Amino acid sequence: MTKNSTIKLRIPNQDLALFSEFELNAEAAAVWVQNLPAINTKKVVQQLRQAINDLNRVAMSPNVRFGIMEVLRPTLQASLAALSKRFLNQPLVLPEEPRQMSELAHTVLGLTTTAYTIVAAHTIQQRDSIKGVNPAKLVCEAIQRAINFSGCKILQSYQLNQPIERLGWLELHQLYALAERQKLTELTVADRLSGDGSIKDTYLRAVLLGCCKPNQLRQHDLAAIALGMQEWSTSVTLDDRETLRGFFQVDLSSDQAPSYRALQSDAPRESVRFIDSDALVRKLQTLRRGETEPAGTELTAQTDSPITNNLLDHLIGALGTMSKRNFSRESSGSALWITLGLSNAHYFISDGLTFEQLLYGADQDEYKHIATNPFLVPQKHHDAWDQANPHDALTGEGPDHTVGDITVDEATQANLDHHNVGTAIQPRHRAYPVNMVDSSPGGYCLEWSPELPSDVKTGDIVSVRVDESTDWAVATVCWVSQLKNAQTLIGVELLSPNAMPYGAKVIHNTGEEAESMRVLLLPEIKLVGQPHTLITPRAGFREHQKVSLVKEGEHFYIQLLRQIAATGSYAQFDFRYIKLLEDVIADDQNGPLGAAYDSLWTKI
Repeated sequence: MTKNSTIKLRIPNQDLALFSEFELNAEAAAVWVQNLPAINTKKVVQQLRQAINDLNRVAMSPNVRFGIMEVLRPTLQASLAALSKRFLNQPLVLPEEPRQMSELAHTVLGLTTTAYTIVAAHTIQQRDSIKGVNPAKLVCEAIQRAINFSGCKILQSYQLNQPIERLGWLELHQLYALAERQKLTELTVADRLSGDGSIKDTYLRAVLLGCCKPNQLRQHDLAAIALGMQEWSTSVTLDDRETLRGFFQVDLSSDQAPSYRALQSDAPRESVRFIDSDALVRKLQTLRRGETEPAGTELTAQTDSPITNNLLDHLIGALGTMSKRNFSRESSGSALWITLGLSNAHYFISDGLTFEQLLYGADQDEYKHIATNPFLVPQKHHDAWDQANPHDALTGEGPDHTVGDITVDEATQANLDHHNVGTAIQPRHRAYPVNMVDSSPGGYCLEWSPELPSDVKTGDIVSVRVDESTDWAVATVCWVSQLKNAQTLIGVELLSPNAMPYGAKVIHNTGEEAESMRVLLLPEIKLVGQPHTLITPRAGFREHQKVSLVKEGEHFYIQLLRQIAATGSYAQFDFRYIKLLEDVIADDQNGPLGAAYDSLWTKI
């Protein structure tokens, strides 16, 4: 940005004459924090919200304000982390209480961003009056903290599939522009709570989230990426040189996320910065191959959500290539039917057969072949307590026929009767009608209403059908987005127009077969060069395993080859058909002497 361009940052007027929580110094703030009700996270965050909101409206010197905020910050971050457990990993459409918790957290993050912004702005304005601290150091640390909390707001919005609030990106960009104008972006800032790094590194942590196709990621994946970016952001170059390589650019004067550079037809403005992620992509590729890197380049941050190979593949693709839509979308107001999860897809693709019926025949009951699990076997014997003496009284055979009677009042009886009448047994496998917003040969955009299951997540396997005359197609949830008008949209990508359901048993090295698990065989589509693949549960299958595929009347063997896709819900493998040793020998029993061994030699 040019030196004369205006920095657009919003800070409140300091119009509050009295602050009543504590004296305006760091020591008093520390005592106040210690007296907060630590066991009540919600109340702690509410009190911090009120205190920071009032502090933002009270006049004080920038170094005093910064000192107070630094005292509050450890408790603030710890409380927000605890509060996030009450609104993350919740249904897609948040219930009322989790929604209130998320709004509370978002408000506190915004107020804290404003508090540090005030420190930076007032320090620049009152540079000559600052005593006891280097003004440049104070501005640098304040902007770094403000950018960090602004980035946390963006992360939370992505995790909840919500749009970034209006002026949210502009606030982040303008904070960086302010640091750039003060020539502070490259200076290292110590931050034991959020990780050391320069203002540029902290800014890139948030900006790169917008480059990673966040609406295609789950909450724990986004948290892992945000933590990984503490180290990875140092491998990214941000500059105003048009000669800089890279797929992305960001306009510091706009309220927009970073965008693909190749899609911009107009000449870049002076406020545009270019992002070169090539070095980061190479580092991620090295991590993906499992090669040893020089010290300091591995992801050392500890997290409950590790960076998996599948997540690395996603990041490499998102940061290293520009994806374009292969098909044009057409608006559609029609409906289709959808089922959620591999189990439901397997059931409907099987024409309503249970897993046991698919394996052993339509006349089989659900429990006949699972006797190894006593909890799933219907109990045919009577309860042992049925033989006890009180049974006589309960059945009216003893001398006292009223022992087993329980008297309830009319209101209670009416509630019991209403509950029994109104409670219907929900079917185990269900298909739901949904409205299509638009469609293409590659997938659909669907409007997800609150009446539908709310636990849908990106990466879930689904099956869809337009009408009864078509087969159930196999698809995956590609992205989820909640719009400002409370409308929830999901995008599903078609994997195959049809599938064949099987039971799969992994063959161990000992020759024993594991228990059967549901899988879907996606047939080869020669027209588009798509080979046959196998959809399996996320756990239990890996590359190079030998697997037995079974259903009534069919039994054959395959070997899993390359895993070509995986999400938190399913894995997809390429495979080849094989014969086991005993099958080769059996096929050659009627051949000339030695034929079986000749056949074996060709397979060694």
